[in-house]
Amino acid sequence: MITCRGSSSGPDCRPTEPHMPTRDESRKPGRPGTVRPPARRGLADFRRVLVECPDYRRLFLARYASLLGDWFNLLAVLALLREMGHDDARTVGLLVILKLLPSAVAGPAAGVVADRVSRKAVMIVADLVRFGFVLAMFAAPWLGADAGVVLVLVATALQITAQAFSEPARLASVPNVVPPELLGAANALGAMTWSLMFTLGAGLGGVVTSLLGWRVALAIDAASYLASVVFVVRLVLPPPPRRRPARGWRELTGLADVAEALSYLRRAPRTAALLLAKPGWGLAGAITLLLTLYGERVYPLLGRPDVGIAVLYMARGLGTALGPVITRRLVPEEPGPLSRAIGASFLLAAAAYAAFAVVEEPALAVALVVLAHVGGSTIWVFSTVLLQRRVPDRLRGRVFAAELGLATLAISAVTFVYGEAIDGWGIGLRPMTLVLAGTLLVAALLWTAAQALTRRWAPEAAEPAT
Repeated sequence: MITCRGSSSGPDCRPTEPHMPTRDESRKPGRPGTVRPPARRGLADFRRVLVECPDYRRLFLARYASLLGDWFNLLAVLALLREMGHDDARTVGLLVILKLLPSAVAGPAAGVVADRVSRKAVMIVADLVRFGFVLAMFAAPWLGADAGVVLVLVATALQITAQAFSEPARLASVPNVVPPELLGAANALGAMTWSLMFTLGAGLGGVVTSLLGWRVALAIDAASYLASVVFVVRLVLPPPPRRRPARGWRELTGLADVAEALSYLRRAPRTAALLLAKPGWGLAGAITLLLTLYGERVYPLLGRPDVGIAVLYMARGLGTALGPVITRRLVPEEPGPLSRAIGASFLLAAAAYAAFAVVEEPALAVALVVLAHVGGSTIWVFSTVLLQRRVPDRLRGRVFAAELGLATLAISAVTFVYGEAIDGWGIGLRPMTLVLAGTLLVAALLWTAAQALTRRWAPEAAEPAT
């Protein structure tokens, strides 16, 4: 954690211990861990975090660049699969799974690496590896339809494996480059960046793929990783903690590090309960598959599936952008209100997708996707802020890797099931969308119950000191 103070040479960012503000502290300006009241939080905080925290700005721009390419990649790969005659729901579902499942598989190792070695180096290497595997996809048409599809899917899996190492390192680094009072703004800005790049990437990617072809879209994706490296190279982060030489196979393999993180979570049930948020939202992870199929089969706008998919993806991105802006103005950045807002956001998303399943008008369907992802982004941002404030820096990479791994495992599992249900069992898109809404309702109940139980049986004072 850092605190930034102005000086004649610019912001002076000094390491401090992470601190989770109490209810009293959050209401008294000038105290450690102060959180601004909702009426004063807004765009000014976004400006502060970008202007006063130069290393966060570099982290932000690096993510901005690579995310733009990521969405070009998805649409380009879908077009490539169509060109090779593999655009059925099973193949699309498998592609979506391979864009997720490697994160769950690599999660334990990624968390250990993020806490053991330079997080900056991890992000740079991951970008260069992703650059290489995107280039490999250009060879797919030369191998024939079946072998080419295998190459695309394998390259996708390895690309996402590299990303699985980058994302915990990035999330764990944010509290090192942003003062505690701006963590909420930094994570909201990160969600807005994701959504803006999702919207622009889906929109521009759809246009580029339709007009110029998948090769140009993939080239833009590859270039985005090199642009990200340019920004990360200039990033200044604290060095990894000094460690004594590993003793025994458990320390050499990182299993001891994993055990340490699990022990921390066992002794911190209120923190462990926060790990339910993103996996709970992951139960709606089949929405990427469903929106793709809706764009192709239900709303092929202007007679083109690419345009229908792009519009629905843009609606999803717009909702993700609006969520943090709206909810940060309405919800105090205290543990209780943030937790309750996450539960309410599950219910909002469930209601929106239940309505989406029955409407016929494209404009209304787009509006409901926006509304659902206002809830989804609130879940993501608020749970991230709570974890960043609670978890000590030496464990943060492993905890975030565990959280992201659980989320991607949930998304991968439901995507596989939904793909099989639609193509294998003949269940329609609309009934499966109602099922998705129901799973979000279950997630809301589980989240609310877990928070109530841990507040009752694990009071704040019982949490391990960070």
